[in-house]
Amino acid sequence: MAGASGPTMTFGSRKKKRSIWDDPDAAEIIEIPVEQLHPNPFNPRLVYRDEDIDELTESIKAEDGVLQDLSVAEVGGFLEYWRERLAEKQPEKLDELEGTLGAVPAEDYVILIGHNRKLALQRAGRKSAPCKIVNTKIPRARLLGLPENMRRVPLNPVEQALAFQGALSDGLTQAEIAQQTGTRQPHISRRLKLLKLPTEVREAIMEGLAVSEAETLLDRLASPEQQLQAWKIMKAEGIKAAFAAARVLTPPDTEVPPSPTVPAQKKQSPDETDATGGIHREALRSNADGSREVSPQQSRGKGADTDQAQSASGPSAPDPAAEAAQRREHACRTLVSMGVPSNPRETLRLLGPALLVGPDRAARELAHAWLRSAPSPAEPEAKPARYFETVASSGDTKLTTRVAFALALATAELRAADSARTWDDNDRSYLNYLKTGVQYEPTEWEQDRLASQ
Repeated sequence: MAGASGPTMTFGSRKKKRSIWDDPDAAEIIEIPVEQLHPNPFNPRLVYRDEDIDELTESIKAEDGVLQDLSVAEVGGFLEYWRERLAEKQPEKLDELEGTLGAVPAEDYVILIGHNRKLALQRAGRKSAPCKIVNTKIPRARLLGLPENMRRVPLNPVEQALAFQGALSDGLTQAEIAQQTGTRQPHISRRLKLLKLPTEVREAIMEGLAVSEAETLLDRLASPEQQLQAWKIMKAEGIKAAFAAARVLTPPDTEVPPSPTVPAQKKQSPDETDATGGIHREALRSNADGSREVSPQQSRGKGADTDQAQSASGPSAPDPAAEAAQRREHACRTLVSMGVPSNPRETLRLLGPALLVGPDRAARELAHAWLRSAPSPAEPEAKPARYFETVASSGDTKLTTRVAFALALATAELRAADSARTWDDNDRSYLNYLKTGVQYEPTEWEQDRLASQ
């Protein structure tokens, strides 16, 4: 075929590349019967809206049939080029091509640009359409309709992604696609990522799911199975992607177990009390999975009579302070699992007080336990001190931010868990942060403490 030189074809002088939409031959416009015009099997548009076609139909009628011409190519030449190309590079697409055009007469035409116009002409009762025959553009059949579709009735994000992927399969780079479609390269990359989502989620995007929500699933959940699970939660409960992802990473407990009994603590000397406001180090013991045991002494405040925690008939009723602490910690572990927070202002409000107080050893151990229980590419080292030293010298901004965030949460939680002190505005901000981050609902006991602030 004249003029077709593959994915990097140029027209005219080698010194100046021309756009693939330039028409060097200035093809004349001829009338072609609409029944001889067939859809481009690579057309990026998958969803046609009746209201868009109806609007164009009314425009055709109002303008007495005046309409921009369609760009078409001969079916014979189209099949000759694409059969050979798909057999070599994408054999799985060959059956799709044959199913669409294999039985079509070779003298008919494939629409390269103007699918909506053909549909509108049919609804308007027109028997023919004004067309330009541009066989030289057959090698760009995947990409030709993209700029027009994005400009007039925008393609949905998945349609854009499939069009970009098709152009890549033809040998173009993302930079070349960006140049030839007038699209920024980061936009192309973001759209291509959507193709990694499960089919059900991609269909939801085509039906109106916000791209930002879909991207949240991609960023926070590693596997398609997790992404699909989160989408089902979103659909069933009407919640945002961030909250659904958190649910998948850290499923909510069906109930909060009663506070475990630990040995009564001896009276602490001043040097055994940490800098976070009198919290006993032994009162908060981190388990391997990041959960914490809360002693009756710590949950009731200093000087409580631990003998009253149990009666002769059996264990005491669940302690409301311990239940609240366990619920808060579950929320913290979920936040750490979600990674670096996306709201800088709210995060700074949490980090500020923690930096002023300074995370002590108990906070470091608690944060380290949460990080070890969170899904991440590299599990933290077993010893907290060495791990934090390694992070501090790593130069990895994202990792450092995540670890600092976990330390801030641990510092805030240890202060809140010390019921010997009165809660203040920092505790209120901490609970509000949990509410914002994972839809945490304060217990009645916590609400009473906030009310007595």
